[in-house]
Amino acid sequence: MAELPLFASLILVLLSSSPLHTSSYDGPLYDSSAYTECKVQPEEALYKGGILKDQLIILEDGDKVDLLSFRLKNLDSATKYCFSIWIKINGADSSLIRASLETENTKLKCIGTVIAKRGCWSFLKGGFVISSPSNSSTLYIKNSDSRNISIQIASASLQPFTEDEWRSNQDTKINEARKRAVTIHVSNRQGVGLQGAAIRVEQVSKDFPFGSAIAESILANSRYQKWFVERFNAAVFENELKWNATEYVQGVVNYTIPDQMVEFIRSNQIIARGHNIFWENPKFNPKWVLNLTGPGLESAVSYRIRSLLEKYKEEFIHWDVSNEMLHFDFYEDRLGPNATLQFFDTAHRADPLATLFMNEFNVVETCEDDESTVDAYVARMRELKRGGVAMDGIGLQGHFDVPNPPLMRGILDKLATLGLPIWLTEVDISNKFNMEKQAIYLEEVVREGFSHPAVDGVILWTALRRGTCYQMCLTDTDFNNLPTGDVVDKLLKEWDSEVLEGQTDDHASYTFFGFLGEYKVTANYGNSTVDSTFSLSPGRETRHFNIQL
Repeated sequence: MAELPLFASLILVLLSSSPLHTSSYDGPLYDSSAYTECKVQPEEALYKGGILKDQLIILEDGDKVDLLSFRLKNLDSATKYCFSIWIKINGADSSLIRASLETENTKLKCIGTVIAKRGCWSFLKGGFVISSPSNSSTLYIKNSDSRNISIQIASASLQPFTEDEWRSNQDTKINEARKRAVTIHVSNRQGVGLQGAAIRVEQVSKDFPFGSAIAESILANSRYQKWFVERFNAAVFENELKWNATEYVQGVVNYTIPDQMVEFIRSNQIIARGHNIFWENPKFNPKWVLNLTGPGLESAVSYRIRSLLEKYKEEFIHWDVSNEMLHFDFYEDRLGPNATLQFFDTAHRADPLATLFMNEFNVVETCEDDESTVDAYVARMRELKRGGVAMDGIGLQGHFDVPNPPLMRGILDKLATLGLPIWLTEVDISNKFNMEKQAIYLEEVVREGFSHPAVDGVILWTALRRGTCYQMCLTDTDFNNLPTGDVVDKLLKEWDSEVLEGQTDDHASYTFFGFLGEYKVTANYGNSTVDSTFSLSPGRETRHFNIQL
C-alpha cells in the first residue's frame, strides 16, 4: 500500500464518514506530478511504470522510429487509465507527438500530447477510458505530421484506477484542498474553559466560486433570479459585455443591460467574471470592426478597452482579454504580433486589481485539437509573461463531448506547473446527448474540477434565454430542475458543511472539519448565549476560534 502524506492521514482520521480511510483503502494514490519544462534527463516513471513496467516497446515500421507502440491486454471498461511518458526527438527542433489507442471495437485518436523538442526530454501526461472491455489493444506514440523524425521514449507508465479508487482519490483531494479542521474554544470572561457548552455551527457562505452564465433574460424574471441566487455565488454574462452587444453601431455605446445585470449580481453578493474585451474570431466581432484597418482599428480597440474598463473598473474579478487567441488571430493579423500584449497591458493599467485571463476551448475537453494542446497553451502563457503581462489566469472553457477524466486531470496537472489561477469558465455538455447522459457527464467534469487543488472556480455555460440554452440547460422554462440541475443540487449539498450541534469536551473545545467559507457559531452555557462568525480560509493548520460567554 502506498503511504499517505501526513496531512492527508490527519484528514482521514478526522473524517470518519469519508469514503477513504487509511485502514480500509489500499488502492493506488494518484500522482499529480507534471512537468512543462524540457529536461536534460527524464524523471522516473510514475507508479513505477504501472502495467507498462518491463514491457517492451514495438517499432511499427521496421527501423523507422517515428511510430512506437505498446501492446495491452485485458483492459476494463469504466476503469480510468492514467498514461505518462517522457519523449525526446531528433530530426526537427520541435514536434507535436500524440498518443492514441486502438481496441478491437474503437479508436481513441488522442489520449495525450506533448510538444517534444530536440536534445531534451518532454513530459506527456494523459489517459483514457474505454466503453467496452478489450482483450487486445495497442497504444501508439506518433509524430502528428508527415516530417521524418525519430522518437526516443523513457519512463512510460500506465496506471489503472477503478471507479471506486478514482472517487476515493478525488475525495481525498477535496478533503485536503477544500476543507479545514476547526477547533472552537469556549470560556467565561475570566478565561476559564466551559465544559459542556452547547455549540451550533452553520455554514452561511462558501469559499469556492461555483456559478453559471446569465443572460439579459434574468432581469425581469423573479423565478429565474430566485433559482439562481439560491445556488450560485459566481456568474458571467453570456453575451451582454461583448463588443458586438455594447457597440453594435460604431460610436453608439450602450451599457444599459450590463448595468442592470451588475446591479443584480451586486445586490445578491455574487462575484462575476468579465467576458470578454476582445474576441479573436472575426465571426463574433461587430461587422463595422471587420472593415477597419491600421489607425482606424487601433483607435477603435483603444476606445473599446478604455470605455469598458473605466465603466466597470473593480466590478469584475476577471477579464477575458483576448478570447480564443490560440484558434484565431483577427487583431494580431491586422495590428501586428504585439497586439495581444498591448491589450493585456492596457487592461491591466485600466483595472489593475482584476485578474486577466486567457480563455480557450479544447484544452481540457480533448487533445485532438492541434491548435490548443496543453503545451501550446503553456507556451502562449509564457510568451505573454515574457512580454510583461502582470496578472494572468488560465481560462479553460470546458465545452465537453464525452469527458475523459484521466486526460482532463493530466492536463490540469501540467497547467498547474505555471502557478497561476485556473478556472473552468464555460462548462457544458454537448446537446447531442440526452439530458440524462448530459447529467452523468456534467458530474464527471465538475467533480474533476472541484477535486483538483489548482482549480480556483467553476462556471457553467447554462444561461437560459428565450426558453433555451447554448448546449445544456439546468431547468425547464418553469424552473423545475432537469437532470443536470439535479446534479448541481446534489454536488452543492455534498460540498456544504451540514449544520452541526454538540457540546464542548473536557478541554472546553469543540472540533469539526468543514468546507472553506463563512460560518455562524452559537454557544450557549447556562443562561448565556453568544452568536459569532468566523471565516474558514485555505490553510493546512487547524483554525482556532475563541468564544467568551
